[in-house]
Amino acid sequence: MAARILHISTWKVPCGIATYCDNFVRSLAKAGFENDIFPLIPSDWPDLLPDDISQWRGSLLNKAKGFDLVHIQHEHGLFGYALGQKFACKRYGSILSGLRLLNIPSVTTFHTDMETRKHSGLKGILNRFKRKRLWGKYVCKNFREGNGHASAIVHTRRTRKSFVKHGFPVSSINVIPHPCLSPRKIHLDSVSAKESLNLPADSKLVTIFGFLGKYKGHDIAIEAMKKLPENYCLALVGGMHPEAKDPFLDTLVTSIPQELQRRIRITGWVDRETADRYFAATDICLAPYRADTELSGSGAITWALSSGKPVIASKVDAFQNVNRIGECMFMFTPGCVGELSWAIQKIANDAVLSEMLVNRATEFCVSHSWDAAVSDVINIYEQVGLKPGNVGEKGLFRAA
Repeated sequence: MAARILHISTWKVPCGIATYCDNFVRSLAKAGFENDIFPLIPSDWPDLLPDDISQWRGSLLNKAKGFDLVHIQHEHGLFGYALGQKFACKRYGSILSGLRLLNIPSVTTFHTDMETRKHSGLKGILNRFKRKRLWGKYVCKNFREGNGHASAIVHTRRTRKSFVKHGFPVSSINVIPHPCLSPRKIHLDSVSAKESLNLPADSKLVTIFGFLGKYKGHDIAIEAMKKLPENYCLALVGGMHPEAKDPFLDTLVTSIPQELQRRIRITGWVDRETADRYFAATDICLAPYRADTELSGSGAITWALSSGKPVIASKVDAFQNVNRIGECMFMFTPGCVGELSWAIQKIANDAVLSEMLVNRATEFCVSHSWDAAVSDVINIYEQVGLKPGNVGEKGLFRAA
């Protein structure tokens, strides 16, 4: 009989973690597991009363009784961080403690670092102290050895160190880099793709794929465009996160000077066919994230690495970790506009360097595939109590 895994995650919505979970459960199914989803709906938290939250937790734990293990995808906002650190910490911790009482093992994949870089000085110290105290009270106790104990997956060694500083047992944390899609096969040539998008055939197209957000440095890319020759174009292929309420898009649009408007595109959400045309037309993929990002892994960067195009990325922890392993991106200092514009021209004019980066990125994607990551995850499942014999010969993917 196949082992049954219940996944707690956002699901079938425009969300990087929902996409991560979808790729993950498909690979688990191929490995012989039966999977189902308990969807998180972050937008519901502000409207729930205490009794509603209690019923929600009861429904989750009641469903979990029919499974051999629960796998949680964690990002602070998924558990109501907009309502405060304590609220989100208690919601997540109450799930872990409930599963432990039921003697159901759990694994959590953490997609953000525990450290916050958004505040410095006294405010930063107080914020870190508050977070450590809250996580010590509601969460860390569930990761100690014992029946139904939990285990954690993080994407970098630096994130692992951060979690240990916040009270997690060293033995409970496993490092598995963010998995990659298979290298993308592009059937449309660059010139034809550019023509279909009404771009000059001899243009140099630099593209940022994914959600728009200040932490991703879209505004930095626009500033770099001011320093690049007339034949360079920038495409921001994606839209704001459905739950975003900040004015970033408005600020971004109004920041584009009139003389650059014909060279910069903000597409909003596009269908797969249009996205593929932009992939084919792109000369360089860009990830100019700001230094204060708390992400420990990024689906957008693995998407870019699988594109068959050279990637320029800022030196943030998550990307540097990838580059230490694969040496597959050209790195620049976060926020440095002049350095970024220089890097773009360097890659555009150096065919040998560009090809080397693409080849190394392809190798990295193959060695860090979803199937390879699942093999490591299965070992973690067994460490927290899942019996190896429970894995069936054929997976059954039950999630709608």
